Amino acid sequence: MKQFLLASLALVALLIPFHATAQVYRPGFIVQADGDTTKGLVRYREGKLTYQSCIFKTSEEAETKEYFPADIQAYGVVGETPFRTKVVPSGEGVSSPTFVEVVEQGKLMLYAQDDQLYLEKENSGLKHLYLQNDNHDLPMYTGERQTVMTSAQHLILIHSLTLDCPVPDKLMLKVRQRLHVPNVAAIVRNYNTCAEPASAVSYKKDKLWIQTELGVFAGSYLTALQFNHSTSAHRFSGAKLPSASNFVFGAVFNFSSPKKSERFSVQLEPMYSKEQHKGNYVFPREAYEINGDYTINISRFSLPIMLRYTLTTNGKFRPYIGAGITNDFILDSNVQGSQSTKYFANGYVHKSDYRDSEIGTNISHAVTAAVGTKFQFSERHATLLQFRYEHGRYLATDQSYTDSRVYLAKTHQGYYLTAAYLFK
Repeated sequence: MKQFLLASLALVALLIPFHATAQVYRPGFIVQADGDTTKGLVRYREGKLTYQSCIFKTSEEAETKEYFPADIQAYGVVGETPFRTKVVPSGEGVSSPTFVEVVEQGKLMLYAQDDQLYLEKENSGLKHLYLQNDNHDLPMYTGERQTVMTSAQHLILIHSLTLDCPVPDKLMLKVRQRLHVPNVAAIVRNYNTCAEPASAVSYKKDKLWIQTELGVFAGSYLTALQFNHSTSAHRFSGAKLPSASNFVFGAVFNFSSPKKSERFSVQLEPMYSKEQHKGNYVFPREAYEINGDYTINISRFSLPIMLRYTLTTNGKFRPYIGAGITNDFILDSNVQGSQSTKYFANGYVHKSDYRDSEIGTNISHAVTAAVGTKFQFSERHATLLQFRYEHGRYLATDQSYTDSRVYLAKTHQGYYLTAAYLFK
């Protein structure tokens, strides 16, 4: 137990300097207010912060400076979508410069900010592209089915901006009732390719919506079984075996959406373990004392599902944290052991063997948390080193304690230290 915790603490200690010193700047540029372009390093960020400011430095040794939309015309990271300073139309009549994301570039521009889309043709000003409801807050029903009448204002706007190179009907049909970014981008891309093909640039076209990483892992699982065993001859409640470490192995599936975020992903780790737990138990009473020894063998399948957040996406080392739920299923079990009862009055010792039995508990639900780091040693291959903790509750298949089966205690804790090899 002590060695396992020391190894886990060592892993956490290693992650702290990786996070503190990890390269969070990527090659990029800013376009100054006078139009001059300065190359250097841009701090890579995601979410709302990308629309608020840009943190830039000209070299690794140079001091950083934060630029706001009023300070520069644009900024970007090499290989990523650039941001431009624009005045976003506001229904309140008061607008201020802000950064917007360039999705499509050309004669017709497509910008995004949070979940909002904007079109601009030849620097004529941003036009908000959104769906309007013609129902005036009065839903229409056909039988039990609600019908939503969508206005055609967004279609009229697109048509008015693409009159010189009409967009094919098959593309327009896709945005008739829903404005998905890929569908709107396809329309703008089609128009720009027709109107001015030399100026057409698609920034998010090559990024995947869904990316999957697959790998295999192996490691150690540490836990101390707690259980109840009540029969006519043996009655124990709250028995606890010493901590035991067992070998586990399984697969890793990590699902992310590079177009949305490089930091958030969903990780599944189906695993299998064949475990053995041994120990003694003393049950003192007023007139006698029971000593028992147990050997419990378990075959177990576990399925942890976690939301993972990568602290830094640059460099070879990429530390992360994760949290989620896990379900444990005991596939097979066997309980063996013996018992001796010593009577204090006459010193008599009665010995007996347990009848081979199984565990009457086969399902556990648990919350889990993990900390780890990914080491990317090539474009297609990486390794993971991870420590994971789970705290769960076992559910008995039969709440009766009158048979010979062992019932695991309701609450349990487990510690995992695993290493994985990832390939795409």
